[in-house]
Amino acid sequence: MSVRQWSIVAILFFLNAFIFTILFMFLRQIYFAPPEVAVATPAPTKTPTFTPLPTYTPTLLLTPSPTNTRVVLPTTPTPTFTPTFTPVPPTPTPTSPPPTATPVPLPPTPTPTFSPTPTPTPAFDYYTANVHCKHSGNTFIEGTIWVDSTTKNGVKVRLSWAPDGPAVAPDYVSGTDPSKPGRYTHILTTGQTGIFYVWVVDDSGTRISDIGSITFNTEGPDSPTACWWGVVDFVRSF
Repeated sequence: MSVRQWSIVAILFFLNAFIFTILFMFLRQIYFAPPEVAVATPAPTKTPTFTPLPTYTPTLLLTPSPTNTRVVLPTTPTPTFTPTFTPVPPTPTPTSPPPTATPVPLPPTPTPTFSPTPTPTPAFDYYTANVHCKHSGNTFIEGTIWVDSTTKNGVKVRLSWAPDGPAVAPDYVSGTDPSKPGRYTHILTTGQTGIFYVWVVDDSGTRISDIGSITFNTEGPDSPTACWWGVVDFVRSF
């Protein structure tokens, strides 16, 4: 046998010996060790004592029997019926029918009468009309006096800075310019601004028309609100 084989045999021998030793010690503990016996300590003996019970003597109790008492129910009175008498009303005595009333004729309806409404008297002889203003090279107010769609000459028109104020120029008489019948013209300073008023006066200087006004400015010709050339016509009211 070679050295390797001898080495394997030796190893197997030691392993068997080790296993055998372990198995032997295990079997020795189980089968060869003396068993341990537990010794019980006896409990001390206690002598019981007997206590006699008290003697019970029953006592006879006599309960009286109840006496039955007869109860008499009260007598219910029988109701009595009293008839009710309803008197019959006496038969009415027929009366004669009332007399038929005679209708009273209604008074005649008055015929309405027509009352014409009086025509109000005009407050002035003339009223302003066709009031407007536009751009121009000069500054002035002019207009035409009309009576029944016809121009009227000889009518005085006053110019002032205030309503019913003093005249700022001589009263202009319409138709002074023969080429412009019924026309009046009040010329102002070119480029003058502010409000000017015109109205018609009679020979005594009393106003006989409402008042027309023009507000002048210096806006250019392209402005729609430019006001250099004012126009105020007067129309006869009757």
